[in-house]
Amino acid sequence: MATDRRDEIAATFQRIHRPLFAFGFSLRDDVLPGVADAPEVVAYAFVRPPNGTLHKSIAGRPNSAVRRLVASGRKMGFPFEFHPDGEVVAIRHRSVRTVPREIFVLVASDFLMLSYQPLRSSGFLERLRKATTRPGP
Repeated sequence: MATDRRDEIAATFQRIHRPLFAFGFSLRDDVLPGVADAPEVVAYAFVRPPNGTLHKSIAGRPNSAVRRLVASGRKMGFPFEFHPDGEVVAIRHRSVRTVPREIFVLVASDFLMLSYQPLRSSGFLERLRKATTRPGP
């Protein structure tokens, strides 16, 4: 018998204080920074809690993982918006409101594949892994 585990899952994510990168869709405006013409396809990095030690390490330092991601995206022509003080620290988004149904999947998947390139070239994931797995002070 299936049980509703929404509360348990929500509580688990409340306890997790790790940086993450997400791909998906924003179905409403103002859910994520810069999203104003929903539905939009999005790729973003976030760190919880904002202004915590991990946040400063991942987004605040001059050569941080997020700053390298933003710079790499800009150089490649796939820019991320940088939000150094928020929970969402870097985001790319594109409205798909007017995309014809016949090519919706192609447009969205193309956007997501292009968003992944700066992620790889900047070493973002490797830097996150190092920042979250090394021993604490």
